[in-house]
Amino acid sequence: MQMIDDILKELAETKSEYLSEISESKEILRKIEEEFRLREIHIPRDCWLAIGAHVLAFVRRMTNGERLPVIEAELFAEIHPDMVTLSHKVLSEEKSAWQVDDTEVFLLAVHFEAIRAMQMGPS
Repeated sequence: MQMIDDILKELAETKSEYLSEISESKEILRKIEEEFRLREIHIPRDCWLAIGAHVLAFVRRMTNGERLPVIEAELFAEIHPDMVTLSHKVLSEEKSAWQVDDTEVFLLAVHFEAIRAMQMGPS
């Protein structure tokens, strides 16, 4: 938990425009932390920093109604299905009013896949 607080503090210091999204981001990061703990996968600090920055940007896009370009469905084949499912779960549960699309799910799943692959090997 302290790691999440430290990461968010560091990100808030460098990106002051994200201050209003910190609370929502923290909830998503807590869910990520819990899910990885259940899977007994450690998230290194540098990965936390990347995920934290991504989640802050995600929350900002959702808050502002912004959308990223659509990605090709074939890209999902590069990610372990469990990581895609996990990404969808943590992003969709935060606010049901948010329309989480496949691009958002994929981008967070890439972070998860990198962590999973580092610790468990390729799928």
